[in-house]
Amino acid sequence: MSTTEALEGRILAQRKVLARILAHLNAAELDTFLSDRDHIEAHEEDPGSDPDGSFALEHALADELSKLRDEVARLRGG
Repeated sequence: MSTTEALEGRILAQRKVLARILAHLNAAELDTFLSDRDHIEAHEEDPGSDPDGSFALEHALADELSKLRDEVARLRGG
């Protein structure tokens, strides 16, 4: 197994554990936190034109929070 595969596996495991915890807590504040941060608010016409890696990091963060939110909803049966 490569280092990349191992890292991806660890991140997926963490997401699954965290999703179960969040689904069990069923706290509105946490749901709002995920919903408010699962997308990127671009204030430019083309946010992808940003030459540095900041947009890529923001996109990855929003994508991960979206996946976490979806997994929590799935575990709650919704």
